[in-house]
Amino acid sequence: MSDYRIAVIGLWHLGETYSAGLSELGHAVVGISDDPAVVANFSKNIPPLPEPQLEDLLARNQKAGRLRYSTDYAEVKKCNVVWFTFDTPVNDDDEVDLSPIWNALDKCLPHLQDGVLIVMTSQIPVGTSKELVELVKKKRPDIRFDYAYTPENLRLSEAVKCFMEPGRIVVGADSETAFRKMTEIFAALKTEIVRMTVATAEMTKHALNAFLATSVSFINDIADVCERSGADVLDVAYALRADARIGKKAFLDAGLGFSGGTLGRDLKALMAFAKRNKMRVPVVEAAFEKNKDREALVVKRLTEALKDLSGKQMTILGLTYKPGTRTLRRSRALGIAAELAGKGVALRLSDPVVQEAELPKISKATFVRDLYAAAEGSDVFILVTPWPEFKDIDFKKLAGAMKKGAIVFDTANLLRDQKGAIEKLGLRYFGVGR
Repeated sequence: MSDYRIAVIGLWHLGETYSAGLSELGHAVVGISDDPAVVANFSKNIPPLPEPQLEDLLARNQKAGRLRYSTDYAEVKKCNVVWFTFDTPVNDDDEVDLSPIWNALDKCLPHLQDGVLIVMTSQIPVGTSKELVELVKKKRPDIRFDYAYTPENLRLSEAVKCFMEPGRIVVGADSETAFRKMTEIFAALKTEIVRMTVATAEMTKHALNAFLATSVSFINDIADVCERSGADVLDVAYALRADARIGKKAFLDAGLGFSGGTLGRDLKALMAFAKRNKMRVPVVEAAFEKNKDREALVVKRLTEALKDLSGKQMTILGLTYKPGTRTLRRSRALGIAAELAGKGVALRLSDPVVQEAELPKISKATFVRDLYAAAEGSDVFILVTPWPEFKDIDFKKLAGAMKKGAIVFDTANLLRDQKGAIEKLGLRYFGVGR
């Protein structure tokens, strides 16, 4: 057991992974949440959002006595590290809501011990750390403390792997003591720890997500031109990735754009900072606007093909935010469903992991687990979330279920290699940027 006793505050996706991961590194960890049901589930090794390997980490470390969960903020008194891991909420305009962090900090303040290290991993706008440090100094002038900001690098469905096998860890620390402690906490990971100032670390997170968002918006611009010119965006993207200056892992998948709030949150934070300081960030603004316009792509393409959508029967396959997770937060598929329903379309929704009770009410939409039953009599079959198993769809069976000449709209280009086979069955195949 290490000398670090860590309170992890905020227990959804980020907090569940960090509490389990930090205890796996050998530290004594207590996860704190206001929700008794969440804490009770953790004691049974049930996290709020399932992730591969996570339940095993929870079970192993709780059994070893390194990890426990509580609703009592007085636990902070026993901890020399207090780590904020809220999945910072955003509204429908991608504007950040920091109230959960401020509320939790207020509950922690009376219990902070002298010499504590406060760590922030939640996504926050640049300048927030400065406000937080000043607030702690004002409310607790009787204690010494250190502060560090380390931006998270987790991806849904790969969170444990991202935590345990990071390519590098960015640490924003304005004191030697804070940086030394962070280095010791992460020592078992055997990876590069990149030190910078706190403000620079905040900006690094903004810059990384803004770069990824710009890549997505850029390739969707190229995809639109490809469609009009007869070019194929898949081959264009392949050639770009083959260039060493761009690289094989570049964000160049044409489709419906980014959703979920993560990338949009950072674009909006940069735009808000620029506005407050009478600056312009036209590349960031354009990336955001291009992605916002992408929301109308499905209705636009289907209206061009069918003219009138009213009275049509359509199936939407893949409802989660991305493959490998059950979360529906900011699901692009559900936004498309609501828009189509507003056009008078009758909808069947299908997904391999979503439970019907989790879905919002959408008029003229019913949930059907079996994708072939969902496709029965449909004019259009729209694939949104690209679950890998969808590559194994029996298209002969699908064609038999749908209307003659129906459209298969592959918004993720997942079925690109099966385009010819799909069209031989009398279906029309639509990709993006092709």
